[in-house]
Amino acid sequence: MHKLYATDKFKKAGDSFSENEKKQVIKAVALLQRDPRYPGLNTKKLKGKSGIMESRVNKDLRILWQFRKDVIVLLAVGRHKIVEL
Repeated sequence: MHKLYATDKFKKAGDSFSENEKKQVIKAVALLQRDPRYPGLNTKKLKGKSGIMESRVNKDLRILWQFRKDVIVLLAVGRHKIVEL
């Protein structure tokens, strides 16, 4: 299991989500922590951003993250079309 670190941007982004979406994010983060390549997360490299990965929370929400040493750094979470760093 990997260690996690959530940036302030990641933490604040969830404030605007519904309770159901917050639960989905928590579940996706738990899966990511156990296995970043878990099939349901559809993890892939983010085009144009060196070392940054994108994982699916649901049809609309995405988590942006990267490995730093042995830690998964949670960079951002948001709607698929507006997630930016």
